[in-house]
Amino acid sequence: MTQHVHADDARLLQRVHGEYMEMPGLRLTVAQACRLWNVDPGTSRDVLNRLVDEQFLRLSGPHYVRAAAGRSLARA
Repeated sequence: MTQHVHADDARLLQRVHGEYMEMPGLRLTVAQACRLWNVDPGTSRDVLNRLVDEQFLRLSGPHYVRAAAGRSLARA
């Protein structure tokens, strides 16, 4: 289970969500996320795992990707 994301991390959570919305093919490891958002590995992992728990992201090997990325759309 992931740790609770503190209120101070709410802006980071929104930023990460926004980055993945703007770049649907974004694939980041924890180390890459740390460099991109200038945060420590624990904070990066907590925020990314929170988005996994919310089913917005998923893990693909060591990479965090959008959960819907690469899935075909259901046909009516």
